[in-house]
Amino acid sequence: MRDYKTVCLVLIICGGLTFIYAEQRKPSKPIPQTETQQPQSRVSPEQNKVPVHQLFEDLFTQGRYELTGKVFARNCVVHFGNRTVALNEAVAEGKGWRSAAPDLVMSIDQISVNGDMVSVFWSARATHTGQGNGLKPTGKRISMRSASRFRVVNGQIVEAWNQEYRPELFRQLGVSKTQAFLFFTGERFLAAADPIIPDRFYASLQ
Repeated sequence: MRDYKTVCLVLIICGGLTFIYAEQRKPSKPIPQTETQQPQSRVSPEQNKVPVHQLFEDLFTQGRYELTGKVFARNCVVHFGNRTVALNEAVAEGKGWRSAAPDLVMSIDQISVNGDMVSVFWSARATHTGQGNGLKPTGKRISMRSASRFRVVNGQIVEAWNQEYRPELFRQLGVSKTQAFLFFTGERFLAAADPIIPDRFYASLQ
């Protein structure tokens, strides 16, 4: 009788261990993807440099602003120092400087990538021979160096950070304090009126 109980106990223990082992061997169910668990972009870090090169070489230097929708995401936000502007405003500003300096050349001196962040040291050369952004042509040469950072997702720039360049630009152009004051006052007025200004107004500046 004791031997029979012992055998039964051994069989129960072995059966329990077998069940546990079988459960551990089952493939785990995939975790359902939530809104916050978006699939990672398969674009390689090196490919994230492509829209940044296009920005400097095609848009800035060649003036091919028709590529804006390819280089930038629609809701891209652009920072210049402490000021932040929407993409349409940044494009209008860039076109204004190109109109003021048709021979503008912006070159990437150094570029590095870390995941979706692309960092650039750049230089710019131009001659202020045209009308743009409210400044009359001075004929002066411009030479600047600065740095920018870009976040790239799915092959487009979604956010950009730049150093504020205008104080140095105005210094090289010989813009007086009065002119600079009027320039920034007008800019603040546009910023305050931005919620009621239709996008077609910025398009007309481009």
